[in-house]
Amino acid sequence: MHAAYAGQMAIKGMWLAVDIIGTAYGKDVFIHSAGGERVASTLPRCAGQLGLGKKGEMVVEAVVRSLLAGKEVPKVDGLIVESHQIDASDGTPVALIVWIGENEPDPRPTYNVWVLDMSAMTTRTSGDDPSMIGDGREAGEERHVQYLFTWLNPEDAWGMVGGYYDALTGEDGMLIQSYWSLRPEGAEFVHMWSSCRLRLTDDGNQRTLYGLTLRLQERELEANIASLVKYSNATLMLVEARNRIPLTTVGKHAPLRESQVAQVLDQIDLEQLASHNDPDSGAQKLLIDGEPYTAATFELHSARAREKHGDPVAIILLLEDSATSA
Repeated sequence: MHAAYAGQMAIKGMWLAVDIIGTAYGKDVFIHSAGGERVASTLPRCAGQLGLGKKGEMVVEAVVRSLLAGKEVPKVDGLIVESHQIDASDGTPVALIVWIGENEPDPRPTYNVWVLDMSAMTTRTSGDDPSMIGDGREAGEERHVQYLFTWLNPEDAWGMVGGYYDALTGEDGMLIQSYWSLRPEGAEFVHMWSSCRLRLTDDGNQRTLYGLTLRLQERELEANIASLVKYSNATLMLVEARNRIPLTTVGKHAPLRESQVAQVLDQIDLEQLASHNDPDSGAQKLLIDGEPYTAATFELHSARAREKHGDPVAIILLLEDSATSA
């Protein structure tokens, strides 16, 4: 590292968040975010964007590699290094937050780490501020994933649920990412950017997401749909439309029994999709165990090629009484 820092080269200090799992999967250090903003790139690809020359890149590489290996970082005149590792609640190392630069550290951005069990559909959060989710969770407390949607900005639901589809179908090590915002009751918006890595264990039968969330100072919100506002007490059902394969159900009446899922698929028209501009255009009427429901189908935005993985569709189910009073 001394050689890399030769010539008293200046490095403008910044907080870097290193994706530990992503780094382990590839040959390069993977940068989650820097200076409180999304990066989602390997260090060689983003070094220029971060204002690092080749020597600066070498310094960052050396520091991060030493920290990840549990080694003491050699002291270099004019270089300030501070670090903080955040592990998931099950002990898995997920994020290395590190300051590298010639100046004293700025206040560190807020980072949370989380683990999502795709079988139980539960999350546990650790890190700087688990309470920013707004659902009253404590650090390490297991909560059903539906609590994440309690205060969710409706515009973000498309990408978020698409990410769940990717997690249910993706390969080990897949990167899934999303901007999202929450507005807990009586509070201001909390803006975040999250990325996570999919881990497959038990011969591929267990799917687990390990994620890192950065709290953003600001974010420009889109306001072109209001499609899920009226469905806040609804049940969400994910379906692979091409082969009509049910994937999972989340929400008010989840999990749906096999017979209930079959009733939905027997009655729903998966090609009658709601549009962003007119959410009611996709509304359909159906019965589940004799109870009247309003259903709407939404096309999901998936990072994966449809030719290989089909068409992910979300079905939102709402009891008639709730639908008319919403």
